Amino acid sequence: MQSVELGEMNRLIDDFEYVLRQVPDSRREMHRRVGAAMLAEVRRQIDLSGLNDARGRIKGYQDYFVGSLGGYAAVRAIRGRGPHGYSDSPGALTNYLENGHRIRPPSGLMKRRRRGRAKKAYVDGYHFYEAARQTAEGIALDEAYRYAEELTRMLEG
Repeated sequence: MQSVELGEMNRLIDDFEYVLRQVPDSRREMHRRVGAAMLAEVRRQIDLSGLNDARGRIKGYQDYFVGSLGGYAAVRAIRGRGPHGYSDSPGALTNYLENGHRIRPPSGLMKRRRRGRAKKAYVDGYHFYEAARQTAEGIALDEAYRYAEELTRMLEG
């Protein structure tokens, strides 16, 4: 009589269940590594962009965040007013530097008219996030391959 051995199948199902229990924590860890690597890249691009950040203020405003369920990682400016007491938030300052901003023209209400110093109507942005975005895909793919290898080791072991 023909028979089917289910012992190997049950072992495989147990292995899959073990991996599925471990996946959320390992996925969160993978996104934490991606976020840390992308943050380092953004900070490197701030240095390469030509922005004078000798004291590291703008680099210090950037941080990485992992989603509450561990499903994504993002690098963005910290929330709040920032530690240096500026009226603009770190997010607003980062946005001004990344994308540029308009220069306020003279009001025309001065007693004595003086020639304006501004030679153009806006300040160019430094685009350090845009530069970091070009390498972010490679960083994420490297970490995804490492994550796949970890899952394979969990299934094997």
